[in-house]
This record gives sequence, structure tokens and C-alpha cells, in this order.
Amino acid sequence: MHQTKSPATGFTVTLLTATLLLALAWLPTASATDENPIYAERSDFMKGMGGAMRAFSNYLKRGDGEPLELSSMAAELATRASEIPSLFPENTGLEQNEQSEAKPNIWEQWPDFVAASEAMIEPAQALEAAFDSGNKGKIGAAVKKLGKIGCGGCHRKFRLKKD
Repeated sequence: MHQTKSPATGFTVTLLTATLLLALAWLPTASATDENPIYAERSDFMKGMGGAMRAFSNYLKRGDGEPLELSSMAAELATRASEIPSLFPENTGLEQNEQSEAKPNIWEQWPDFVAASEAMIEPAQALEAAFDSGNKGKIGAAVKKLGKIGCGGCHRKFRLKKD
């Protein structure tokens, strides 16, 4: 037995197909961050650390911020420095995501990378103590050391600055 389609059925199928295609066109395209949320987590973590460093610098330059709050920020940096390696699982560098700044040598020199992240702990603790002392000279020296050893220790060797 042969079935015939009514013109209305064909129109309905065409309309549904067109609606589906239009809806798909409006969906955001997937990015590497959507596929692997570690990129967003890592970016947020690093931006938070950069924000803390700016806050320390602004305190020294303009007196912005409260020493007790800044001391707590330094303590948090010391505590969270050991989390840095967990933000860099294998296959999450430049080769997998063009927006990443993680050089491939992170995974080639993993023990050095872990040591560089751990090198942030002592300078961050020293900065916490400097803020607790209220001595601006000690604070300035501690911020400089944290920037050079803590941040710079990783960035110089393991980060490709894009901007």
C-alpha cells in the first residue's frame, strides 16, 4: 500500500528542520575552556594571585588597603601555592589551547615546576610577617622578593606571556 504525504506534513517537517537549524546556529561555539574547565580555573587562580600582587604594590605606592587584610592575602598565597601544580594537568598547555600561556616544558621539567611553585611559600610567609610588623621597608623588600622568586620563578621559565 502506498502512502501519500499531505502538503501540510511536508511543510511541518521543513518548518521543524529550519527551526532546529536556526536554534543550533544561535548556540555559542564550544571553546577549549568549555571542553576542559581547567583553563578557566587556572586563569581565575592566576588572576587572583596577580590581583593580590597589585594590592601589595598599591599599598606601597599609595597606601591603599589595610595591612591586616593584606597580611591575610599573603597568608593565602602561601597556603595556596602548593595548589598550582594541580592546575596544570598534562595536555593543557599551548599545544592544546592557543589561549594558554603554559609552555610545554612544564611537563618536561615537572619536578622543577613543582619546586618553582613551592618556592612561593616562604616569600609569601615573609610578606605576611612583614605586614604584621607594620614596617614598610620590610613590606617593600618582601613584596619584591615574592615577585622575583615566587611569581617570577615560574613565569620566567614556564610561561609564555602573550600580551
